Amino acid sequence: MTSPLRIEDAAPVTTMTEARERVADLIGHAIRRQLWFMMLDAQGWQIPLLIPVDGIPLRPDPGSVTGMAAAITEVLRCHGPGGSVILTLERPGAAALTAPDQAWARELSVSFGKVVRITGMFVAHDEGVCELVTGPSAGAAAPPGEPSVRARNRV
Repeated sequence: MTSPLRIEDAAPVTTMTEARERVADLIGHAIRRQLWFMMLDAQGWQIPLLIPVDGIPLRPDPGSVTGMAAAITEVLRCHGPGGSVILTLERPGAAALTAPDQAWARELSVSFGKVVRITGMFVAHDEGVCELVTGPSAGAAAPPGEPSVRARNRV
């Protein structure tokens, strides 16, 4: 039996693959609908604080996570200057990304991307963890002003 990961003993997170693995280790498969925030210092060491936010809606209202982004940025300013955040949407269901997942990806990338560096955005689902990728490199073309989103790197 493998021992659970202790944040204090974990290696730094410096790549997208390492971020996805950290989400899989700490959050794993979906149980309920919520957001998770992990913060890293400038060298990628995880700040020993893992923040779940439950009671989230199926789709976010525009600007609804701006306050959370400001709060996370303040924590990083005090405890990990120059650091970044890993954002995870936990929701029961299949690995295939849904329209609500895409709405969350857009809202999180807009709200957090304005104030802090995002190391990775993920969905924890029934089958594991997949990455949310926004922007022109994500594959399928999106309408102007709308980032495209796709799943990849399932764990």
